[in-house]
Amino acid sequence: MESRSLILLAFLIIQCSIIRAQKPDVRPRDSNAEIANIAVSDYSLINQLMLPIPGVAADEYASIEAQSVKAYMMPVRRSEKGHLISSYMLASCLEYYVNMEKNYKVNLSPDYIALSLQAQGRDLSLIDAFQFLAEQGTVSAAILPYGAGMITNAVYATTKFRIVHYLHIFRSVTKERQKIFEMRKALMRGHPILVEVLADESLATANGQENWKNRGKNTRVYPLIVVGFDESRDSFEVLSAWGSRWGKGGYLWVSYADMAVSAQNGYVLVP
Repeated sequence: MESRSLILLAFLIIQCSIIRAQKPDVRPRDSNAEIANIAVSDYSLINQLMLPIPGVAADEYASIEAQSVKAYMMPVRRSEKGHLISSYMLASCLEYYVNMEKNYKVNLSPDYIALSLQAQGRDLSLIDAFQFLAEQGTVSAAILPYGAGMITNAVYATTKFRIVHYLHIFRSVTKERQKIFEMRKALMRGHPILVEVLADESLATANGQENWKNRGKNTRVYPLIVVGFDESRDSFEVLSAWGSRWGKGGYLWVSYADMAVSAQNGYVLVP
């Protein structure tokens, strides 16, 4: 009788173990841990993941006077909704890599990123957008065009374009000379850099200007894409989503010194 009880007890223990193993994990996700999984800030890992882009990268050990990825970016466009500029910049960076691997040029939808984040009750911050691009990705702008007011069913049966990681190449506390070095290195390897620039309204209203000067009255963070540098100018060339009237045809030069002071964060995508 005792042996039968022991066998029954052992059977119940095994069944409970199986049930526990099969029970789904309903604990809330640690969003910080997830973000950490796709964010890379260790410089040794950044060097490994920031691979040179064939046909674009320069010899970073040589004395390079200028480097630009501008010719490989899609044409300048204008965001009709000011709060969507971050998603426009992000889509522009991602489509740079997508088009490097394709025989055609595709525009990616920034509106899908923004509308999806809004529907999920998430911020329109770059960190949330990075996480969304890793989880779900965006779609072609032919599926969800610029200025779209809602997500259509067409997005559920189409190709998604995602990222694996993003490289956080500098922060606001990074030394100014280091910021310049990291941006030049990324460009020499053929990568555009998404930067958050702390500036005043003169940056957003620099229509027709070739250069921008930081006036020191910084009130807002603006997302820009650094597409090139020129040693003879001691400057970086940047792109925004304010259209072709901004700067000279949609591009603007910012001195190394001003960029080093104004740039708060710098990111490179790993698609």
